[in-house]
Amino acid sequence: MEKRQLRIDVLGTSLVIQSDESAEYLNRLAAHVRAKIEEVKGRYTFADPLTVAVLAALNIADEMFKARDGREPAGGTDEEIATVAEKLISRIDDDLLSYTPYPDTDTEAPSTES
Repeated sequence: MEKRQLRIDVLGTSLVIQSDESAEYLNRLAAHVRAKIEEVKGRYTFADPLTVAVLAALNIADEMFKARDGREPAGGTDEEIATVAEKLISRIDDDLLSYTPYPDTDTEAPSTES
């Protein structure tokens, strides 16, 4: 298979990648890396380029490990987040409704008078 070259610019550095993969695939990889870098830059505006690159690499590695384990990456859809939030609110409501501050009827509530 013929080696392909792709020049990518990331964080002010130009790199030439050689691979047996298609140009389309390499462009998709480069776009994903750029997107992760922009995501990190948006959260950590004060970070230097090396820190941004390392954090982006860690995010990409996290996605890869979770995909290998069959787990969803962090985030989820708005609908999934709303469903989880509703379940949590319901559990809190149930616990609050069943909460009895003074379960013993023999024990009186402390007086708030001075």
